[in-house]
This record gives sequence, C-alpha cells and structure tokens, in this order.
Amino acid sequence: MKNILLFIYRNHVFFVFLLLELACFWLIVRNNNFHRGSMLNSSNQVAGSIYEFNNGITEYFKLKTINDELALENATLRSMLSSSKYTVSTTNYTVRDSVSRQHYTYVPAKVVNNSTDRRSNYLTIDRGLLQGVQPEMAVLSSAGIVGIVKDVSKNFATVISVLHKNSSISAKLANTGYIGSLTWDGRDPQVVQLMDIPNHVELAEGMVVQTSGYSAMFPAGIAIGKVRSFSIKEGDNFYSIEVDLFTDMNAVSVVYVVNNMMGAEQQELELQAQTDDN
Repeated sequence: MKNILLFIYRNHVFFVFLLLELACFWLIVRNNNFHRGSMLNSSNQVAGSIYEFNNGITEYFKLKTINDELALENATLRSMLSSSKYTVSTTNYTVRDSVSRQHYTYVPAKVVNNSTDRRSNYLTIDRGLLQGVQPEMAVLSSAGIVGIVKDVSKNFATVISVLHKNSSISAKLANTGYIGSLTWDGRDPQVVQLMDIPNHVELAEGMVVQTSGYSAMFPAGIAIGKVRSFSIKEGDNFYSIEVDLFTDMNAVSVVYVVNNMMGAEQQELELQAQTDDN
C-alpha cells in the first residue's frame, strides 16, 4: 500500500493532467451534439467489434456440437428418402393399398483413423455394437460410397475402404443401366476402376456411376463417381474404365453406416439358393 501511495505522489502531476483531460473531454461531448454523435457512433463500433469477436470464439467452441447435430440430422433425412423405403402393394379386385416400410436406416459416425497410401486401406469409425453397427454394413459419406464394415467392437468399427485390394462393389452406369464391378488398382486414391462393362455399350466421359442395388449392403442409386476415361484392349470384350470418386477419401471425416433392415432376410434366401444348387 505504501508503494502505491508513493507511486501516486511521485506522478501526481500526470494524474491531475489526465483527470483534467477526461473532464474536458466529457464537457465537450456533453455540450456539443456533433461530438456526442461521433462518440456514440465510435462506441457502437467498438462494442460491435467486441461482440463479434466474442461470438466468433463462442461459435468456434460450439463447432463439435453443431457438427454432431448436423450429422444426426443428415442421417435422419437419409432415412426419410424414398430410396430408403420399401413399398408393399396389395391388390384385391378393385381395392388397392400401398404402404411404405422402412428399408434402410443410417447411423452417423466420425472417422477417427484412415489410410489411403497402402494397397489394403481401412478406416476406423467411432460407432460400434452399442450404436447398432454390424459387420458387412455399407458406409457412405455425404458425397458417395466409402466402404464396408469389417470388424466391430462395442464403440468402434473398422471399415474396408473402397481403396482396398479386395474391395469389389456392384456398380452401374446411370445412363445405361449396365452392371459392373468396382475395384481399385492401388495407384490413385481418387480413381477406381469399373470392370465387366461390355464393349458394345456407348460410353462418354463424365457419365455418372452409381451403386446397382445388387447386394444387401448398398442401396441402389448411391453416387460413386463419374467416368474419367475408358479404353478397350485388343481382343477384349470389356471396357477398361477409370472412375473419379465423388468422395475425397483423403479428407472424409463424417460418414453414415447403412442398416439394411431386410438384409438378413435377403442374404438368408440367397444362401439357401446357393446351397440348393450345390
């Protein structure tokens, strides 16, 4: 306390001058409309800048919550799409009744680990058995396909990336309906290959490639990418087609795990047919 009083005593001239300056400033602002208006305008600008800065900081720390809410909302909206419904039609003479049943539901998840520089690439997501994730479920991003669930723990799951040497996904050319197999040659993480398209099909660069729906995992019509280039080797009956992926596999962060609510029934029936053939 003694040091504070000593400091004020030594600098009392400066403090008196500062006090008089503030008093003069207050008198000018109080008795002059122009200066009063300028002062208020400046005060509002400063206050607005402070509030804007504070709001920016607050919003930054809320980004995680906002992203989680958006992912959950997107999953709900995907479940409401007509492509996620199954229509059952019954006819009895002139009485017709159509009922939409839920075919697919979606579980939002975050990617916590990902690789794209290997021949066999995987992702790890932060959803597992407790959230309804099971092996062999499809995984999508907001832009297109990502992969297929391989192993699952209580709260995590590993996903076989579309960039995997053993990945093979049934796909079709949207404009033609021809079905092929989507694989990856291990080179460019943004380019995959569409195989088994007959050489008589008319192709063009930019044609959209989608999931075919010929499996119990991926819904039909999910975007995959677009034709980058195509060629036919001499004596070959099928095209070699390069496809640019819509999903940026190097930057994917939020994904959706697809639950086919009729998948088990379909797989059981198909397995029975294979057993009968043998």
